[in-house]
Amino acid sequence: MLFLLITAAFTLNHAKAQTDQKVRADSILLIWETEEKDGRMQLLKTGDTYYAKMLYGKQLLEADGKTYKKDIHNPDPGLRSRPLKDYTLIGLVYKDGKWVNGKIYNFNDGNSYDVNLELRDGLLYMRVFKGVPMFGKTLKWHPAP
Repeated sequence: MLFLLITAAFTLNHAKAQTDQKVRADSILLIWETEEKDGRMQLLKTGDTYYAKMLYGKQLLEADGKTYKKDIHNPDPGLRSRPLKDYTLIGLVYKDGKWVNGKIYNFNDGNSYDVNLELRDGLLYMRVFKGVPMFGKTLKWHPAP
């Protein structure tokens, strides 16, 4: 009987921990804005994978503020005429309190970079790097109003 009670308690605690982790992992599912207020992205989830879709980005638009720039630096010549609409960050997974293993394409230079996200004090820190996080750049985002 004691064994059954201990097993039941362990199972309930394990289920609660999994639920708490899911809630924590899903806490980034918001619309985020850059500190400069010149970009907005929405974080979304499919299955256990997180991704972000740019909703607005000043750098994505031509001088008229309405027309999307073309992907002129894409290494694939066939994609250089496509507009930069629906720009995405892909493949993030939640692990040890962070969202890791993401990829983002930089339309300014035509390269893809690694991305990790971390939520601290209500702010989203996006670490963008190539291979080694230490040699990257961190961008700070806040929840959009």
